[in-house]
Amino acid sequence: MKTTATISQEELEQKAVDSMIAYEKNLISGQEMKEAVTRALHHYANREGHREIVLKGWIIKTIYALDSSQLKDLDRVAFTCMDKRRLTPDN
Repeated sequence: MKTTATISQEELEQKAVDSMIAYEKNLISGQEMKEAVTRALHHYANREGHREIVLKGWIIKTIYALDSSQLKDLDRVAFTCMDKRRLTPDN
């Protein structure tokens, strides 16, 4: 008996993001990363979905390019923004 696994778009996207991180850490080849990203993008039917996964790729590349002091600054800014959002009442 043969079983078929159905992978959701969310799972494909997570695999693509994981592969981008693995590539930045030199754990997989560029070709392996490209295949995972291509599989995830293949299922998007609109431009917004493509933009979302490409943006995540840019964010991953940027974070891995930062040195430790830049990462600390990024954390500080992120936490400051998160705190301001909590203090701002919803409209």
